[in-house]
Amino acid sequence: MSKIFKIIMDIFLILLIIILAGYLILRVTNILTIYKVETGSMEDGIHAGDYILIISQKNYFKNDIVTYRKGKYFITHRIIKIDGDIVITKGDANNTADEAIRKNNIVGRVIYSGGILNFVVDFKYAIAGIMIFLYLISSYLESRKDKIEGKEKLKTLEE
Repeated sequence: MSKIFKIIMDIFLILLIIILAGYLILRVTNILTIYKVETGSMEDGIHAGDYILIISQKNYFKNDIVTYRKGKYFITHRIIKIDGDIVITKGDANNTADEAIRKNNIVGRVIYSGGILNFVVDFKYAIAGIMIFLYLISSYLESRKDKIEGKEKLKTLEE
């Protein structure tokens, strides 16, 4: 039982390392970014408090949900019109369109929001900590088992 548990924990730990390394590479290269939505301007699709996963790209199209920089703020709204380098966005829950922005103000397009992303971001440290704790416990139990089995073999040889 303990050996199976250790194998399962090894697999989870390796997967966790691969996922975190991949995410780190994408973050360092600015391909992927995660933001937390502060307002309900995109309700019913994206809720206040949701995390959104943004991918940087070169081309954007009408109806893309994008995050753009306006001063020191980041705003996530849907593109309603593109005219050359000028983009007009609007929050799904808003009555009026936003001021026009330039395409180079866009950070990226939203590729995922809420759901499991909220869980992972909120509990990323807890998940990593729990996985490491369980791994250490299983390693300790395995080493104790080996010591006990070693003592039993020694007793058998002495008899």
